[in-house]
Amino acid sequence: MDKTVLFWGVIGALGFAFALAVQMRVITAMVLRRALKAWNTDLEDRVKANSAVVWAAGAKPLPYDAKPWLQSASAHLKKTYPNPLAHLRTARRYSVILPVLLICVLALGRFVWGII
Repeated sequence: MDKTVLFWGVIGALGFAFALAVQMRVITAMVLRRALKAWNTDLEDRVKANSAVVWAAGAKPLPYDAKPWLQSASAHLKKTYPNPLAHLRTARRYSVILPVLLICVLALGRFVWGII
């Protein structure tokens, strides 16, 4: 009984954390795209603005042959919005890690504890 309650509590917490990570990722990226659109009307195209957000929040630096608009937009985001970019990186990391943890806990409950 105790293992079952603990198991379903952990499953619920991991599922809730995953939903929050995905929500944070979507909303933060949307807000940053809108900030870019307000900063430069040439970035009204969602694909262009999204690529600037992805490069600004990424761990890797921009390639040397990047287009000038991408360089300036990424630099603007890094200078003006460092905290939301850090939140976006954190949300990306957790939205990748949490489903793996969820599957591992489900497998543990199924094959080790025999709960499911």
